[in-house]
Amino acid sequence: MKVLFITGEASGDLHASNLIVSLKKIKPDIKFFGIGGEKMNKVGAKIIYPSNRISVVGFSEVFSKLSNLKEARRQIVNCIRQNKFDLAITVDSPGFNIFMAKFLKNMGIPVFYFITPQIWAWGRWRSKSLSKYFRGLFVIYPFEKSFFDKEKTISYFLGNPLVDIVKPEGELKKKNLPAGNPLIAILPGSRESEIKRLLVPLLKAFKIFRKKYPKSQAVIALHDKEDISLTKKITRDCSNDIKIFYGKTYDILKWADLAIVSSGTATIEAGILQTPMVIVYKLSYSSWIISKILARVKYFSLVNILFSEKIVPELIQKEVTPRRISKELEKVYQNSKEIKKQFKKIPSMLGNRGVYDRVANKILSMV
Repeated sequence: MKVLFITGEASGDLHASNLIVSLKKIKPDIKFFGIGGEKMNKVGAKIIYPSNRISVVGFSEVFSKLSNLKEARRQIVNCIRQNKFDLAITVDSPGFNIFMAKFLKNMGIPVFYFITPQIWAWGRWRSKSLSKYFRGLFVIYPFEKSFFDKEKTISYFLGNPLVDIVKPEGELKKKNLPAGNPLIAILPGSRESEIKRLLVPLLKAFKIFRKKYPKSQAVIALHDKEDISLTKKITRDCSNDIKIFYGKTYDILKWADLAIVSSGTATIEAGILQTPMVIVYKLSYSSWIISKILARVKYFSLVNILFSEKIVPELIQKEVTPRRISKELEKVYQNSKEIKKQFKKIPSMLGNRGVYDRVANKILSMV
C-alpha cells in the first residue's frame, strides 16, 4: 500500500509524521511519500520536495514563492504518475492542497484532509471544493464541525492532536533558563517572514517592560534550528543578552510566567500549558487589506476563537508596537491567575488523547 502526504509548513510536517506512525501501527507495510520535512523523513517517508520551501503566510507572500510552488507541483505530479497511490492525505496549506486534491481525484486517488483550512474565518466559498474533491475532512476544533454542518459538508471531529503532543519533554530544566521574575517566553513564529516582522518589536517591548520590572528575563523559543542565524542577527542589533532555544518550546512555556506569541497554533499550545500571553500578528500590507475584506471572525487568535471571548489581548498590524505590547503584557501579568484558571478548561474542549490513532483508523476504514 502506498500513501501520499502533502504538507506545507513545519506544523504540517509534525502532524503528518505522527499520523504516519499511527498508520504504521495498523498496516506496518505501508510505504509513504510526500512533500514534508525532517520529521516525516525520520519516520520513513520518502520526501519528494521539502515543505519549508513552499511555506507562506498571507496572500501577497505567495508571489515570492511562485517558482518553488511550481517546482513542487511539477515534482509531486510526476511522482503521482509514476506510483499507484492508494490514498493521499493533505495537511493544512489550502492554496496548494485543494489544487492537488482536484488532480488526485481525477487520477482516481481518494484524498483526505487532516486539519482542514480555516475557511470559517475566510474563504467560505472553498467548502464546495472541499466536499467535491475530498473523501473525508478531519477538523480539530468543535466550532469547525459546527461550521461544516451548517454548510452541509460532512466532516469529522475526532479531537485535536495537540492534546497528544503538547507535553514538556523535561529535557530543559528551570535551572537552564534565566532566573527571571517574571520569565517571559518570546515566540516570533515558525516562518522566516514572521520572525523578520515580529522579533524586533517583541524585543523592544521586553526592554520597555524590563524598565518597570527589572528582575524580568526573556528567552526566545524557535521552532527550527534553521532560524537561529537570522534570530541571532536580529538580537545582535536589538538585544544581545537574550538566550535563544530551538525545539524546546513546550519546556520553555512550562517554566515561563508570561509569553508573547505570534498568532497561530502556538496560542493553543501556550493555553494548554497555562501560560498567560499577549498575541501578536503582522502581515504584509496587501495581505492585510485582503484579509480585512475576507475575514468573518470577531477574533483572529485561535485561543480567543475557541472561547468565543477575549481571554488574552491580541494585537495586529499597526497595534504591534513595542509600547503597546509592553502595556498589554503588564495587564496580562497582573491578571495571570484568572487567565490560568480559564486556560485549565482548554484540554477538555479539545477532546481525548489518541487523536492520531482514531484518525488513522477512520481513514483506512473509508478507503
